[in-house]
Amino acid sequence: MKKRLALFLFLIVSSTLLINAQQNNIWYFGSKAGLNFNPNGTQPIPAPLQNGAMISDEGCSAISDASGNLLFYSNGITAYNKFHQIMPNGNNLAGDISACQSTIIVPQPGSTNIFYIFTTDAIENAFSKGYNYSIVDMNDDNGNGDIIVKDQLLWLSCTERMTAARHANGTDVWLITNDNNSNTFRSWLITCNGLQATPVVSTVGVILDFSILSNTGYMKVSPDGKQLCQTHFPLNNQTGNVPNFIQLFDFDNTTGQLTNPRSVSNNEASFVCCEYSPDSKFLYLTRPYEKKIDQIEATLPTAAEISLSAVTFSTSRTCYALQLGPDEKIYVFAPAQTLGVINLPNLKGSSANFNQSQIDISPKSSFLGSPSFINDIAYDPNNTFTYTVVGNCNGEVQFNSFSSMPGTVTWEWDFGDGTTSALQNPTHNFVPDGTVYSVTLTMTSSLSCALIKRSRFVKPGGISGEVNYEFVIRCDSNYVRFTNTSKELLDNNSQFIWDFGDGTTSTDLNPIHTFNLPGDYNVKLSTVSVGTCLSKEITKQVDIVQFQISASPSVASIFIGQSVLLSAAGPIADYKWSPSKWLVDSTLKNVVAKPLQDIVYKVTATDDAGCSAEDSVFIKVLQYDDIYIPNAFTPNNDGRNDLLKPLYPGTILLKDFSIFNRWGNKIFTTSQRGTGWNGKVNGNFQPAGVYVWTFQAFDENTQKPVTRKGIVTLIR
Repeated sequence: MKKRLALFLFLIVSSTLLINAQQNNIWYFGSKAGLNFNPNGTQPIPAPLQNGAMISDEGCSAISDASGNLLFYSNGITAYNKFHQIMPNGNNLAGDISACQSTIIVPQPGSTNIFYIFTTDAIENAFSKGYNYSIVDMNDDNGNGDIIVKDQLLWLSCTERMTAARHANGTDVWLITNDNNSNTFRSWLITCNGLQATPVVSTVGVILDFSILSNTGYMKVSPDGKQLCQTHFPLNNQTGNVPNFIQLFDFDNTTGQLTNPRSVSNNEASFVCCEYSPDSKFLYLTRPYEKKIDQIEATLPTAAEISLSAVTFSTSRTCYALQLGPDEKIYVFAPAQTLGVINLPNLKGSSANFNQSQIDISPKSSFLGSPSFINDIAYDPNNTFTYTVVGNCNGEVQFNSFSSMPGTVTWEWDFGDGTTSALQNPTHNFVPDGTVYSVTLTMTSSLSCALIKRSRFVKPGGISGEVNYEFVIRCDSNYVRFTNTSKELLDNNSQFIWDFGDGTTSTDLNPIHTFNLPGDYNVKLSTVSVGTCLSKEITKQVDIVQFQISASPSVASIFIGQSVLLSAAGPIADYKWSPSKWLVDSTLKNVVAKPLQDIVYKVTATDDAGCSAEDSVFIKVLQYDDIYIPNAFTPNNDGRNDLLKPLYPGTILLKDFSIFNRWGNKIFTTSQRGTGWNGKVNGNFQPAGVYVWTFQAFDENTQKPVTRKGIVTLIR
């Protein structure tokens, strides 16, 4: 039998590069809302947090340690420690909660205790404070952090835009700012020696000076560090006098320079926020006034091609900020108690799996903004070097190192067999006797305090261990996360191939796949290798079941003493209604309720696989002398709260029920019991907002007229 060489390299990361593993795992935003992306037993990921102390209309930021433990967070005005207490000197920072990107927290490279809080001013203050920074030392205040340098002016000319990106060396950080009414960008470098005083200046692109609102908006750098997107806020551009476009620039994360500006426009669009997919191919843009989100292919060569690639997701609410999470999903922020999620942002169109209200954060809520972070998600330390098996499993391996470190770089290879090399791209001959080797590359630079030390998994000529995988099915969707658990990894001349049983395949190591339809799928994982090296395969059945329920009626009004049937529609499962008060049997799928006061009932269904879903109903209990008219309704044709109508006892004779718009015009009237307004006038949808209603009737019991007046909010 021919001997095969096995090279196994475990990941070694020096302390100077434990930079971003879990530092973005805790978020705080909006009205004391938060998310926790750390694994925690059976808790969902991310899990909503209810312990926040911060309120921010828009920009904010948070930072955790390398293990995902919260350190502190800020809205640009106040800094809170991990116990949600205001830090010493943490009041009255120079940011503003109304600035789109009010603040961003940047760790000093090479340090576990020094952090920069960068802030920018808002349009409400005419940008008078400029860009500023404060420095936090986490060793102070008994390890809870103290602001040791406060509100140092970085640059006076500012906008509401700023962002941070990882340097090409994988260690340092660029802070990118944008001058007011200008096309001047400044890239400030933060190294292990601190913030460098002189920025890299790029004067490029369109000067955004159409109005003061041109200085609001967002900037984001793609995860691969190659592109920057800039948006400006045209406000409600109904008059069309403010150009609607975004600017894309090539970004050099080695030099900090911006070049090659492209203006991408959409005549309909008023773009506000932007965010890149994890693979940097797609760019997502919010259009709050049109209640839409656009997906464009940002890597296409021309602005015209990029614009034509747009795919639009419609929403039923106004969406503002977008933020890429550590789980490689994009989170969508709106003034609401739920967050939207783009679950698979690397996929085009509807395959991206957008859900506008996927995560319930109630009773907390989000507002217009999201937390800001360094674009770390795509940084892969394993890419420091690659290798290729030369020949046919005979032990010869070609190594290739990639470095963008400044200055003179030195390479030190340790092949794990007692031999070393100082070449950048050495070729090494291993003894093909089945020995497992640990190969390590250490790189240093004459101009950088960074030390990069990496080791990699390598397997020349295929796989000799067992092929296997695990999978996790999301109960609330049709996508499945597959994890390759094969005992040995492949070399560069071999690959894994997934066949999902629905006509699609993938060569990703750990793919995420969306099945378009429920059903049973035979998913096969196999290897394809060169020469005579071993290949194997395994097939497992994956069952896709959509697990959702709905409860009806969503809202019911009854008079005291009456009962109402509550129904749950969904798959075979165990159903439980809560609370059980005033229910005949809370364990039935359909129950009878006879409440004595207003109440919300929640129904939860759980199947044998542990998947669960829930929905709720609200019952309004009226006294016999009550006249009830809701204070809000949602006429969106979903069968829930679509009609605004009064509810009153049978002894009341309706004379007139009318609706008036904000200008006092009567737009609806009826004198028939059970008839209501559907939110339309002459078949046309009326805008969301506040309307006035009047109610006139006659009470047969008292022989007196009955008059009521109030307001109702139409929500779309």
